[in-house]
This record gives sequence, structure tokens and C-alpha cells, in this order.
Amino acid sequence: MTGWFQLELVAIVTKQAPFQGENMSPQQVIEFWNDYADNYTSLQQGDMPERIVNRLFEAGVLKSDYSVLEIGSGPGTYSLKLAPKVRILTCMDSSENMLDILFKSVNDRGYTNVERFLADWNKYTPKKGYDACIATLCPGSGSKESLLRMERSARRSCIIVSWYTNHGDDLNEKIWKELGRDYSYDIRKSTGVQDWLKEHGRDFKLEMFSTHIIQDVSLDEMIAREKSAFRAYGQGDVEDIVRKLLEPCTKNGMVRFDHVNEMKLIYWEPAE
Repeated sequence: MTGWFQLELVAIVTKQAPFQGENMSPQQVIEFWNDYADNYTSLQQGDMPERIVNRLFEAGVLKSDYSVLEIGSGPGTYSLKLAPKVRILTCMDSSENMLDILFKSVNDRGYTNVERFLADWNKYTPKKGYDACIATLCPGSGSKESLLRMERSARRSCIIVSWYTNHGDDLNEKIWKELGRDYSYDIRKSTGVQDWLKEHGRDFKLEMFSTHIIQDVSLDEMIAREKSAFRAYGQGDVEDIVRKLLEPCTKNGMVRFDHVNEMKLIYWEPAE
């Protein structure tokens, strides 16, 4: 990572991510996303969502006459690119606030083929009611139970979009370090999904996407964003910590992101 925003990564002592490390219950995780919804940003994904959606149609994994269940739609980073291209899009999320933000955008664009589905994917009883099922950055979507649930929900295609490298979380890890926790997002490099699909004879495809993020964000915005996130984690005010970490790499009140992020796209046909 180059430019002003340069934070040395801490040594990995534990492979736990914050949700696991803080022993957050499913309800606490839902409350986290509700609290953080207004400050959520897709900045670190750059142009990858559009490229990934386009690739799914180029490869024939998605088609215009498909009904699609999107798991973990959030505020619509992928939903708003999928909606104009499919027959019906059902957006599932456990965060009501995320869905509120998404459907404001849906209504502003005049889309009439998008359905709102407030539900916890981990408690969802699957039905073969969709042509395709896509999990977009949905925590836990790579578990065995989730993979089986996806296959029971989709007739033609199962799709997982996940992070591989997100340098936007470097700051997050450093803040946790200042709070005395060694958390990591290295689980993103796990091959667990591919291993399960291989073991069960699925003919899957894995494609990697990368993007070069160059964007200036005000220090005040960065502070507000991190305060919101850590408040949602149940932590106190982290403003002083964020200032300490970012002021050395701030110029004229702006922090520059200049790095390359990567995402994984995995898709396969579900078993009969």
C-alpha cells in the first residue's frame, strides 16, 4: 500500500475477526449492522461490484429471466446493479436499517421488480424457489450449513462474492490493537469453500478481481466512520485513537487511500 494512508499491519496472533473475538451474539451482530448502516461505505470495493455482476451475465451464470435471491444485500451495493438485469430480485438482510437505505434507492430509481425480505439467513428455511442464489459479502456464507442452504434455495446457480484483500480494514485492525485486541481478517484467504465444493464433487469456478483504490477522504469523515463502527461494537469513543493513527498520514485535512484490494467470485451449479 502506497501514498499517505500507510499503516503497518500488526503481527497475527489470533485468526479471530472482531465479531468472534468480542463473542457477539447473532442479535448483537444484527444490532451492529443497524447501528452502522448510515456509515457503511462501498468505497473499498471500487468498480468491482459492477465488473462482478457483468461477469456473471457474460458467463451465463445469471440471465435476464432469472429470479434471484441475494443474501446479505446491505444497502444495495450489488442489488442496484442486479435489479435492472433480472426478472425478480429478492433482497434478504437481517438489518432493517440496511434494507431501508436500499429501498430508498430502489424507489428513487423506480425499480418495481425488487422484493424486500427482512430475515436472518442462518434461520431461513430454504425452498427451491429461485433460479439463482447469490451471497454478497455475507458473514458466514462460506460455512457448510450456508452452502447447503444455498443449494436448497437455487435451481440453477449458486454464487458467493467475498473479500480476499481489503486494506480498508488495516485501520480497523490498528484501532483494535490500541484497544488491546489482536484481531485479523486473514480468514478471508481461507480455501474452505473451494475445499467443500471439491470434496462434494461440485464443478465450480473461482475468479479473482482487483481494483486500485485512489481516493481522498476527510479526516473528520474517517473519525466519524470509525467512531460509529466501534460504538456499534460496544466500545467507547475511539476518536483520540483514530487521530493518533491518521494524523501522521493526513495532508490538508484529507487521508488518501492508495492501495489494491481483491475480491473472490465463486459460482457453481447446485446438486440435484
